[in-house]
Amino acid sequence: MSPLPRIAVGSVQPNVSSRYATWAVMSLLRRAGHQVRHFQARACFAPWDGATPTTGFASRHLDSWLMTPEVCREVFAHGADGANLSVVEGDYSLASSERSTADNPASPTLPDFDRVCQACGGRLDVLCDWLKLPRIGVLDVARLDRCRIRRPAVDALLLDNVPSRSDFFRLQTTLEPLWGIPVVGGLEVLPALRGEMERLPTGTHVPTGMCRELGIQMERLTDADRILQMARRFEFPDFQRRLFPAESKAPKHPVRIAVAYDDAFNCYFPDTLDLFDLHGVQVLDFSPLRDGDLPGRVDIVYVGCGHPERFARELSQNYCLLAAIRNHVCAGRRIYAEGGGLAYLCRQITTGEGRTIPMTGILPAVAHYNALPCVRPAEVMFSSDCWLGRTGTRLRGYLNSRWLLEPTGPLTPHAADAEAPDAVVGRKHALASRLHLDFALQPDAFASFLRPQEMATERTPAAER
Repeated sequence: MSPLPRIAVGSVQPNVSSRYATWAVMSLLRRAGHQVRHFQARACFAPWDGATPTTGFASRHLDSWLMTPEVCREVFAHGADGANLSVVEGDYSLASSERSTADNPASPTLPDFDRVCQACGGRLDVLCDWLKLPRIGVLDVARLDRCRIRRPAVDALLLDNVPSRSDFFRLQTTLEPLWGIPVVGGLEVLPALRGEMERLPTGTHVPTGMCRELGIQMERLTDADRILQMARRFEFPDFQRRLFPAESKAPKHPVRIAVAYDDAFNCYFPDTLDLFDLHGVQVLDFSPLRDGDLPGRVDIVYVGCGHPERFARELSQNYCLLAAIRNHVCAGRRIYAEGGGLAYLCRQITTGEGRTIPMTGILPAVAHYNALPCVRPAEVMFSSDCWLGRTGTRLRGYLNSRWLLEPTGPLTPHAADAEAPDAVVGRKHALASRLHLDFALQPDAFASFLRPQEMATERTPAAER
């Protein structure tokens, strides 16, 4: 087996982000000439993307709640192909909080794995076991005294928010003998740079120059060779290649899918797009911001998640494309949207400033922007047939409350979460979801996606047509 050099990087403190340290490590290694790949430890989209401008490749996603160990290994090996180093980013603090609960005799018994995953979704510590990942913990030294952190269960430490170079070496010589864990690097406070990043709008790519500067600053305190040595410590576990076949599977009736991709809509799971390609799907991209028409003769329009609230006026004034999308649906053809794409299909959206702006009008609803959303794991089951699945088909993903629906007409609920009756809704052949779905991990729904138009719409009840 290939060694597949790899590490896990994550915060060891609750409510502390490891993103700056992770981007800095990847930038440092990229500057040294290494090909780096980035994985999120949960199959949901990050609020800011510093991985793509740093590595040159889109982030991929692993998830111990959505995947089996075998699938996880295959997805990782597929995404890490050609890389000198792969970085899996997540959060170790959940495992730490569970240990605290177990150590406290007054606390309830330790929750089982399924209950924990149902509450929080994928876990980095589980991925470390499945993939034999060396564990690097990010320790925010500005919060070290207040959090009373116990010895982290990691193989090495990166210190974040270090006041100065001398403070780094003082903390290094204190923590290494205290915990017996090597401190392999650190990142200083950098108030001006971090302040610029914090002011970036949600959903944007971090400018390449900012990511490069993080790497330059990380290099001052970090031993890159020690990180690379850690990454090569373990052989990668064996697995069978099933999800991504060695040869493409050309369908008898290839499906043509128009994928919306621009600054407004750009959140897609790379594994889903890879499987489209491997199964002979003809994928054509278009821009809801700039294009005046859809690509010709497409079976499905796919509008992924994004941030239409930032481009609401431009989207609403692209009258030609709005008409083309309406004509596509009126002709009986399919459209699927999720997250921000769901909002785009509504009659109107209300932005964070309270403005009401018209959208495509495919769905009889108003989408209200929620400035304080939460993302949580959810499993839903289709309560009625549609072209994406029959009654009883189950879907697992992360439900985002960024957009809240207010129906203004007949809107068909196809699947519901206990707290979200509008998890998957539709009208005619238009389907929209508040779940972020990696179709590579939804075999039944993925098979429905690949069905030709005539076969797929046979399963839609006459009342919906």
